[in-house]
Amino acid sequence: MPKESLRDKLEGNELDLSLSNLDAVPVKELALIPKATHLDLSCNQLTVLPDSFCTLTHLIKLDLSKNSLSELPSNFGQLENLQQLDLLGNKLRTLPRSFCQLRKLRWLDLKDNPLEEGLKKNAGDCLDEAQCRKCATRILMYMTDLDEQLEKQWQLKKQKKEKEEAKKKLKEERERQQKRQEKKAEKERRRREHEARRAQEILAQNGDTSDEEFNAAQEKLKSNGAVKSKKASARFSFFLLVFISILALLVGLLVAVDIHCSSNLNNEICRQHWKPLRSQIVAAAETVRGNAINFYHQHIETYLFK
Repeated sequence: MPKESLRDKLEGNELDLSLSNLDAVPVKELALIPKATHLDLSCNQLTVLPDSFCTLTHLIKLDLSKNSLSELPSNFGQLENLQQLDLLGNKLRTLPRSFCQLRKLRWLDLKDNPLEEGLKKNAGDCLDEAQCRKCATRILMYMTDLDEQLEKQWQLKKQKKEKEEAKKKLKEERERQQKRQEKKAEKERRRREHEARRAQEILAQNGDTSDEEFNAAQEKLKSNGAVKSKKASARFSFFLLVFISILALLVGLLVAVDIHCSSNLNNEICRQHWKPLRSQIVAAAETVRGNAINFYHQHIETYLFK
């Protein structure tokens, strides 16, 4: 429908599009006429309202009576300025959950709709002005309570799902840990079998031997592995000692520079370079100290005294 023809139907703030054989709402054209706060779409052939209809937030009074609407858009509650709503003679069974957001609604007619029992009971007869006002109040309260119940149910389902996911993750972690242990045990079994085969090969090279000689050969292989392990441990200890020595040297150097700058407060280099660097070093040291304490309480202390 052209914008010009819509403006021709505008009288003050009322736009009458009733009895226009509309099967769709001209939302784009209506959005260009924000002055039309009272919109009459009654007695048309509307079966559905598009979600974009709810962008017409300037609407104060809306008449959708005597159409064939079976549902309202899920975001219908965005029509926050709506004060009067006529839905008489449609095919509505339920109202969208967002309906409770129509805080300014003061008048509502739901007659001649196949409403579900809860809505029907709260809607009443709407035979006069007072009953329609009462209908608006009671339906808003009913939809608010329903929204709270649905929210609680959703939260319970969410919590249940989170617990199930956490339980599933724990189970998967246990299974992974069990597989790691089984893999480690299998590796140890293969290592022992390998050592046994090596011992047999050594004994076969030297001819027939007794069980004592066989065990002695096997112990020799184990001792060779232990020697290799000790060598690796010695290399690690050496590198650790070197690291600690370098760290101690660095700390000593920093202490010497600090003592020097503390006794030479007027030194330009100390003021420009050492003083800011010292603050950063102290802050970093405090951070490391705090992290170390937290790690001790969370892991080491728990392990030692559990």
